[in-house]
Amino acid sequence: MKRVIAITATAGLLFAACGGSDDAGSDVEKVVADTEAPADTQAPAEAPADTEAPAEDDAPGDGLSVDTINVAYFEQWPTPNLIGFDDDSFDAAVGATINWVPFGGGGEMSEAMEAGDIDISYSQGLTPFANTVNNGADLKVVGIAVAYAEADNCAAQGSLGVTRDNAAEVLNGATVMTPSGNVTNFKMLSMMDFLGVDISSLNILPTDGGATTLAAFESGEIDVGCSFGGSLVSMLESGGELIMTGAEQVSDIGINTYDIVSIPASFGADHADAVVAFLKATEQFNEAWASDPEGNNGAIANASGMEDVGNFLAGPVWFSFPTLEEQLGPDWLGGTVAKNMTEQIQTFVDLGQIDSSIGDFSGSVDTSYLEAATS
Repeated sequence: MKRVIAITATAGLLFAACGGSDDAGSDVEKVVADTEAPADTQAPAEAPADTEAPAEDDAPGDGLSVDTINVAYFEQWPTPNLIGFDDDSFDAAVGATINWVPFGGGGEMSEAMEAGDIDISYSQGLTPFANTVNNGADLKVVGIAVAYAEADNCAAQGSLGVTRDNAAEVLNGATVMTPSGNVTNFKMLSMMDFLGVDISSLNILPTDGGATTLAAFESGEIDVGCSFGGSLVSMLESGGELIMTGAEQVSDIGINTYDIVSIPASFGADHADAVVAFLKATEQFNEAWASDPEGNNGAIANASGMEDVGNFLAGPVWFSFPTLEEQLGPDWLGGTVAKNMTEQIQTFVDLGQIDSSIGDFSGSVDTSYLEAATS
């Protein structure tokens, strides 16, 4: 059975000070050349026999400098690397034992990376990463996990009849439950500000996970629930309505919604080959899924603790996965990611949520691992 480690993370306050460490560079190309390295959830099921996982001969991580990699991930967030969650085929592709560690929020992932408990955070939200870096943490963005717009949003109680035109009036004084310091929180604040809602009038309740938000929404304790993944889908199925669609948030507000692959700088400096192997293996599983979504979606759903993958990976698909080459381009790590972090943290400053921003986040983006993975 696949190893899943539960780390008890004490969720810090949104803007608690975080200590950093001395920046350590990494000679990725040299390391790779030397190694020649190419919660409550359902129990994961075995991947189907016809799943076309990357062949063992193509494993990018043979002979890595580390035997075990602790990887943070989100349950009920179906991504292609989970095809190899239970049958160890992702381990084989990376060339190391993967300990999958479930988390409820991106802020907790940052805390665990700072504590040395997590080596790679897969699909961490950009906002909690930026907030932690803004507080002095020595973490690095090394890739893009998944791009999405509709899979992370706020649902209002259908009985309120909220529209874009009446939101400023109807939502005045509303009770809103949202995670703290992540992209969901950022999208909520940006959307409310765009619609003219008096944010100071809102009763904003922080939450530690989507299950709590869903329960509060279904019981009528809150007017608006903000979440991602399966809990958002369940709120909509329970009669909730979107105030703005993800597409509207992109076109009208300019919010780009995506998750990153992040690491402690020290892990990258010591084990660059492992980071490169992880990025390569992830792309291989993305390609395996894209070649046969129907054949792979069942295994992904089971590993994610979901009955099915819903619109995340089926129907009008919400998820997209940039290639390694695309991630190096100007739309991603080549410029936009650092710019987005600056904009997001400045939004929190402007809204009085935090005192200041470091301004330039380019130092927290490291493209060397992608460059090695594509060379």
